[in-house]
Amino acid sequence: MARTLDQLIASENPDVVNRAKEKADAMLLELRLSEVRRLVEMTQAEMADALGVKQPTIAGMEKSGQDLRLSSLKRYVEAIGGKVRVDIQLPDGTHHGFSL
Repeated sequence: MARTLDQLIASENPDVVNRAKEKADAMLLELRLSEVRRLVEMTQAEMADALGVKQPTIAGMEKSGQDLRLSSLKRYVEAIGGKVRVDIQLPDGTHHGFSL
């Protein structure tokens, strides 16, 4: 009988699973930043102008493996007219959100 993904993950070394989750989170952040910019039909150069930085800075922010500060993320999102809201899920499953 085939094993489920949850069964495979449960049988794996927890350190390996945690490292994989961290890498996946970093990749998703990279994808989401560039995706948000594309949703408002902005180029990296236009985003750079809006933030008062150079285009390579935007490319760096959107690059995989970057550990963005919340303040940088806030500036990035506000440059397109958006607002950042943080949602925290506690171990009991409850969610608590707040705006930055």
